[in-house]
Amino acid sequence: MIIFIIAAMIGAVARYLVDLYLPKHGILLINILGSCAAGSLLVFTVVFQFDEHIAKALVGGFAGSLTTYSTVAVVAAQHHHNGTGSAWKTWSVQVGASVAACLSGIGIALLLIA
Repeated sequence: MIIFIIAAMIGAVARYLVDLYLPKHGILLINILGSCAAGSLLVFTVVFQFDEHIAKALVGGFAGSLTTYSTVAVVAAQHHHNGTGSAWKTWSVQVGASVAACLSGIGIALLLIA
């Protein structure tokens, strides 16, 4: 349990710092990094048979708190309300890039262990 909390704290602080220093594209970057990490960690967990608690801490704690879709929802709503952008485009880019990053993370991890 404590490992999960520590991993989640590290992920959340990293997300905050990236968003602070890259306010325009920080959330997109952090969602891409978190999704790539989740894909890679999933492969490493399966291949190296990590302990269940370690796997949950890394994927759920770290990668889960690193990514944020509640912030994406707020940004999309602001774009729609202010007429400054398309909510559909915001969601499409965020989700599309995150899925691609997760698949890339899986591919990279498979290449590293081969």
